[in-house]
Amino acid sequence: MNARPAGIVGQLAPELGIRDWRDASGQPLAGLELTALPGRYKLLFCFQDNCPGCHQRGFPTLQTIVDAFRGSDLLACAAIQTVFEEHAENTRERGFANQLRYALGIPFAHDAGADGRLSTLMQHYRSAGTPWFILIDPQGVVLFNDFAVDAAGLIDYLRRQPVPAAAPAGVLTWAGILRQLRDGNPLPPRRVELSADEWRQRLSPEQFYVLRQKGTERAFSSGMCTVFSPGRYACAGCGSELFDAGEKFDSGSGWPSFTQAVTPNAVAYHADASHGMQRVETTCAVCDGHLGHVFPDGPGPSGLRYCINALALCKLGER
Repeated sequence: MNARPAGIVGQLAPELGIRDWRDASGQPLAGLELTALPGRYKLLFCFQDNCPGCHQRGFPTLQTIVDAFRGSDLLACAAIQTVFEEHAENTRERGFANQLRYALGIPFAHDAGADGRLSTLMQHYRSAGTPWFILIDPQGVVLFNDFAVDAAGLIDYLRRQPVPAAAPAGVLTWAGILRQLRDGNPLPPRRVELSADEWRQRLSPEQFYVLRQKGTERAFSSGMCTVFSPGRYACAGCGSELFDAGEKFDSGSGWPSFTQAVTPNAVAYHADASHGMQRVETTCAVCDGHLGHVFPDGPGPSGLRYCINALALCKLGER
């Protein structure tokens, strides 16, 4: 799709917050949110009526994509006039006239913002103008957020995506982790708080480096990567249960990998922008010890890969 990171790529898609809608047949709607769009993937096209690029490139691209998935539940599209300049020209009447002009058979909206000066969607999605395309995946994560999209590349990409198996109730997914980053982690079952000197007395220098100084052990430095015997893994600092061996898998990454924590509040999640990367750090919710990171490229049903330092773990009862 030739995506370059922009706006809120990789983040949970905010609700649209727009009230001025017309449905696919041009009839007024009280409002429309992402959950009401029927496709597994959602494509939002943002335009202004007086934007030449919207008519020369944006709408023709949208027409190609809509035609490719007409009658399919794979992709749902919507067009939104996101007004941020020349409000006298980009009126709601002229915006909605494009629904008839292009006969796309998709919902249209007019969004000049709560104060009539700046589109609400532009503020939520941090878009930079028009034409603008936003692609949202089945978990509600923004995959693409930019001026132009390669229609053929997008169509091919979507057609190659397998139908995802629904995660069982209670299984944390990437979207759930993003919600915790946004809304906060749940309360842990208990707390263990020690001074740096107390941690040094309790831990080996190598464990202190990982758990208390956010260090990373060398890849493939631990035999724990190839151990899959039944049991549970606990935090090497405080002994709190973190992972079950039944969720362990060989990721080939060089660090012990799991697909799920033992309980929703065993592990805490934190945005990590260190080393020029955007990652999600995992810590023990009880003692704040650094464990590693979690990524959305693991096996089903959660789709998660907890990449954990072996030095941060011990088999339950072995600490």
